[in-house]
Amino acid sequence: MVTGPVPIDAQIGAMLGRWPSFDLVRRSKDMAAWRGALKPIFVQYEIGIFYRVPGILEAPSHRHQPIVRVLSPRLKPRADDPEGNLPHVYPDGTASPPLCLFDLEAREWNAWKLLAETTVPWAIDWLACYEGWRATGTWAGGGRHPGEERSGQ
Repeated sequence: MVTGPVPIDAQIGAMLGRWPSFDLVRRSKDMAAWRGALKPIFVQYEIGIFYRVPGILEAPSHRHQPIVRVLSPRLKPRADDPEGNLPHVYPDGTASPPLCLFDLEAREWNAWKLLAETTVPWAIDWLACYEGWRATGTWAGGGRHPGEERSGQ
């Protein structure tokens, strides 16, 4: 029975076991960061994942979710696209905004889940949807933008 957030050592072990090509580039007692390559369809992307295990008394928030960024190649926006210049990211003013991989309000992810089983597969799916969107202008990944009602999928 799981009684709290997955400890960072368990997250690191799961990542090493499932995604051995990802390098652990930083760690502390409750935080880790990885870099690795993913190739969903046509393009190979280098991504970075940063994660900090929330403390027991911290309420879940966007600050406690894994942060995934595409490090290279740079994501290309589509001006005047109905989905937005770059859909399903958290705009933060950087050239590499964090990817929106899941709906936190719908409790699709929490600190009791392994990054290796959720975050990395969801990043692959996001990248495949991105490649499709670049080619067609249609985002096939579903989801919702902040402030939108959740669609029945």
